[in-house]
Amino acid sequence: CIQTVLTRSDTIDVLVNNAGQTHASLVEDTPIETALRVFDTNFWGVVRVTNAVLPTMRQQRSGLIINVSSLAGLVGVPGQGFYAASKHALEGYTETLQTELQQFDIRVSLVEPGFFRTHLHHSMLRVSRGIPDYDSIRSTIESAISEAISGGGDPRDVAQKIVVVARSRQPKLRYRVGSDATWVPRWKTWLPEGWFMAGMRRRFHLK
Repeated sequence: CIQTVLTRSDTIDVLVNNAGQTHASLVEDTPIETALRVFDTNFWGVVRVTNAVLPTMRQQRSGLIINVSSLAGLVGVPGQGFYAASKHALEGYTETLQTELQQFDIRVSLVEPGFFRTHLHHSMLRVSRGIPDYDSIRSTIESAISEAISGGGDPRDVAQKIVVVARSRQPKLRYRVGSDATWVPRWKTWLPEGWFMAGMRRRFHLK
């Protein structure tokens, strides 16, 4: 793909890593194969594409890489433990990359959306046969995730934020999009840990 782009243009100015894979399953309930699929797209996919682009950006001494993270990269989300883990990994990777690439005038940014009305929940990986102890909450978790996505904001807001970042002369490291992406991490910082955890359980209809 990158070579095809380079046959049409001598430069690559902006890379947006936006592909995503999620799941609806409890951590213990999630097969390792499912967790690997989530990481392969959300983390290793970013690494592979970024590595393919960096030689060109280093040579031209310019470029911008925008990695689409998530609210789940800032807080743990019930029923999406490995999605959250992959996005937390992406956050750390991007922070490090920004520091290492600054000497080449290559900028790296994170766009961190909350819940938006995408079709991501239609392709969620699910557990066919899970641990019986989780039967009572499995459907509750899945419904809460689908409800949060369906009731989320307009995804065009995220696209517009990516355009703003791409046009910025001095892009920041982080851009949060949506009220939940703005406020939930703040509540995690401000509230006592027990209060915050109780609020997260209520948000996902857990007792």
